[in-house]
Amino acid sequence: MLKRAVLLLVMMTGGLPLRGAGVPVAGAGPGPAAVAEGSADGIGGEIAEKQRLFRGPGRHLIPEEWSETAERTLAERLRMKFALTYDALGLGTLGDGASGAASGDVALSLRWQLLAEQRRAPLALSWRLRNRHAYSDEAPSVVAGGQGLLWRLVDGFNDRGLEVPELYLEQQYFRKRMLLRWGQMAPDDLLDDHPLRSAKKQFLNQAFSSSPAVGFPGAGLGLMGRWHFREVADVTVTASNVQTGNLDDGARWRLESDALFQGVQGGWNFGDGQRLQLLAWRTDALPVEALEADHGVSLTWSRVTDGDARWFGRIAVADGGTVAATKFAAAGVSFRSRQSDRWGVGISAGEDGHRGRDWQVAGESFYRWQVTPDLQVTGFAQAAAGDDVSAGRGWLLAAGVRTGLRF
Repeated sequence: MLKRAVLLLVMMTGGLPLRGAGVPVAGAGPGPAAVAEGSADGIGGEIAEKQRLFRGPGRHLIPEEWSETAERTLAERLRMKFALTYDALGLGTLGDGASGAASGDVALSLRWQLLAEQRRAPLALSWRLRNRHAYSDEAPSVVAGGQGLLWRLVDGFNDRGLEVPELYLEQQYFRKRMLLRWGQMAPDDLLDDHPLRSAKKQFLNQAFSSSPAVGFPGAGLGLMGRWHFREVADVTVTASNVQTGNLDDGARWRLESDALFQGVQGGWNFGDGQRLQLLAWRTDALPVEALEADHGVSLTWSRVTDGDARWFGRIAVADGGTVAATKFAAAGVSFRSRQSDRWGVGISAGEDGHRGRDWQVAGESFYRWQVTPDLQVTGFAQAAAGDDVSAGRGWLLAAGVRTGLRF
C-alpha cells in the first residue's frame, strides 16, 4: 500500500499535468475557482451554497446576526469558512405492503485556509463531521431493501451515527490551474458529477444523486490531482483506499486495506454551458466486504442555461463486483420556479448482469420550496418497475418530504 501511494504521489507531482473537475455550482462560472468547489454536497459546495443563500433576499429563520458574527469571527481570526446543515427526511412506500421511515443528518463542514489564497501555493484543510440517525425502526436508505431494487430510493439518510467522512489537505499551484488533495476524502466530489447530483437539494434516488454503475469506495484515504486547460478542458486522476463499495454508503477508516480505487476522467466544457466528461475506473477486490475486483466507464453530458435550467444525461457500464448496476442510463432536468424554488423530473434504467438481475426502471419528480434563505422544504414522488421489484409484484411507489436547514 505504501509503495503504491509513493508511486502515485510521484506521478501526480512530477509526471503528467493533472486536473479534475466537478460541475460548477449554481451561479459559478467554469473557471478554476468555481471548479474547486466540487460537488454540491461536498465541503466546498456546501460552504458556497450557504454563503450564496445568506446573501440572498428574504427574512432568515435563524437570525442573520448569528451567522454574520460567526463567519466574521472565524474568517478574520482563523481564516476559516464553515457550513452547519441539518437535513431530515420522511419516506413512505407502497408496493408489497406499505412501509415508512424517517431520519436526520446533521453535518459540520469546515475549510481552514492555512496558506492564504494570495500565496503562490495556497493550502487549505477541509474537514467534515456528521451524525446520521434514524427516527424510526429503519432508516429511509434501507426501508426498500427487501423490495428487490437494484439501487436505493435514497442516497444517504442512513443510521450510521457519528462519522468523519472527510479530512484532507488541498493545495493549488500554477495560478490555481493545478490542484492536489491528500487525506480521507470522497472521490466523487470531483468525479462523475453533474449539476443535479445532490440528495440534499435535488433528486433523492441513487440513480440521480449518485452513480449506481461506478464502484466509488465511499470516502477513502487517497490522493487526487486535477489540471485545468484554461476553461475548456480538464483531466482528473485519483487513487484511494477501498473501505466500502457502491452498495454501502457508509464512511469507514480502514488503514490496513490493500485495495485501491483508481480513476481517470477527462472533461470538456463547450458552448451554452454544456459539459461532456468520460470517467474510466477500476477497483481491487476487497475480501473483507466480499467485493470482487471491478472496472467500468461512465459518460455524462450536462448543461446549465442562463436561466438556471439544469440538464444531464448518463450512460455507464461496469463489470459488476462493486456496483449496483452493470448497465445503466439516466437523464434528468430541473427548472427554477418563482425566485428560488426548483422542480425537476428524472428517469433511469439499468440491469445487474453480474448477479443475473433483469432490467429495472425508476423515475422521480420533486418540488423544492425555498421557504426562507436558510430553510428548504421538498416534496417528492418516485416509481420503480421491474420483474424483481416488490417480491415479483413488479412495481413500487414512494413519496415523502425532505427539509433542509443551513447555518
